[in-house]
Amino acid sequence: MTKTIILLAILFIIIVGGCKDNADLTSPKVPAVVINTIIDSVLVHINYGEEASIENNTTIKFDGVRDSRCPMDVACVWAGDGGVSLALSNGVEQLHSFLHTTLFPREINYNGYRIILKSLNPYPKSSSPAKLDEYNIELIIKR
Repeated sequence: MTKTIILLAILFIIIVGGCKDNADLTSPKVPAVVINTIIDSVLVHINYGEEASIENNTTIKFDGVRDSRCPMDVACVWAGDGGVSLALSNGVEQLHSFLHTTLFPREINYNGYRIILKSLNPYPKSSSPAKLDEYNIELIIKR
């Protein structure tokens, strides 16, 4: 009985560990994101100017940044806000959306998916402002 419980615990850890690795996808190495019934959301990394494809012919392109966040090496009265422009397409129609890190909206519903802006990187520094091609975002995509 004890051996069975230990074996089941090990099997559970292996399965959960394997699922976690599949849920963290990176653009452009992974051409398409598939959301299945076991994992109802995925974390997607998209570099500036690139796009990620989701099942059902949905694409998300990261095509704009507006970054007024307080640099990490400066004391500010307000934290500021980072915003990203996304071009969403389902193969028939295209929609442009702007999501924020601090303000609203932070998410959008599109083509049956809930797309949430998790982070905008790199975080600003006063000594070295980021160039556009250095930016990347993390999106949580839920069914």
